Parts: sequence; structure tokens; C-alpha cells
Amino acid sequence: MKANRSLSSNNRNFLVMLLFIILLIWGPIEPYGMVVRIGYLIALPTLLWFILGYIGSKWDGDDQSNNRLARGIAGIIAGGLFVGAYLSFTAPYHAECTQSVQTWDGSECVGEYVSVKGRDLSGTFILVGLGAMATWYAISKHESS
Repeated sequence: MKANRSLSSNNRNFLVMLLFIILLIWGPIEPYGMVVRIGYLIALPTLLWFILGYIGSKWDGDDQSNNRLARGIAGIIAGGLFVGAYLSFTAPYHAECTQSVQTWDGSECVGEYVSVKGRDLSGTFILVGLGAMATWYAISKHESS
């Protein structure tokens, strides 16, 4: 059986999914509108998928290298999330909405976001949870393909 000597499809899909999530959370909306947002949410991950397919076929990495790459990326993400949680927990100020309305699935901010004294415990909790998930992914067993 011939060993995989290129970027694995798991790592390729992992990197594309990571770009999609980053664009979904932090991608611009305001000056361009939803049509442009949907366009770059489709175009950029697709472009990265093809680029990684080309570059990944040239990369001389075995299954162990692919495994280390996935674990390293997940570890870096976990570290960044834990640093963000620490900064959120120790922040002297955080943003809160001045007015919200009840919707059928929760509440929605209709007011302004203002800075208030104190740390953001809910943001800290969310970042710690995401960091724990990334840590779990970094230390869990991965299938090679």
C-alpha cells in the first residue's frame, strides 16, 4: 500500500472550513451588502480549496506530517482562544447593548453598544469552551486520508 505523500484531504478540508468560519464571523458586511458577503463566503473558500489541492499535491508530506500539521493548527487556535479568554476575563471594560427586544429564539440588540466597567464573563466562558474543543481536537486521534 502506497503512503500518502501530499496534503491530506482532511487537512485541506480543515483549512478551508477554518477560512469559512473566520470569514463568517469577522468578514465585512456593512459597506458592501449581503450579495458581496455571500459571494466572498463562497468564492474565497473555493479558491483556497483549489490552491491547497495544487500546492498540496506538490508537498512531500506523509501521514505523520499531515497529522502534525492538523494538531499544530488546532493547538495554535486553542492557544489563541485561551489568550482571548484571559484578556476578556481581565479586561477593565466590555461592550453591552443598551436595549434589546425579545424574539422567538432569544433576544436581539436594537440599541447601541456601549462600554461598561467590568469583565465579560459570558465571552470568557464561550472562549474557554471553544479553546477546550480545539485542545480536544489537537490531542485526539485523527484518521489519515
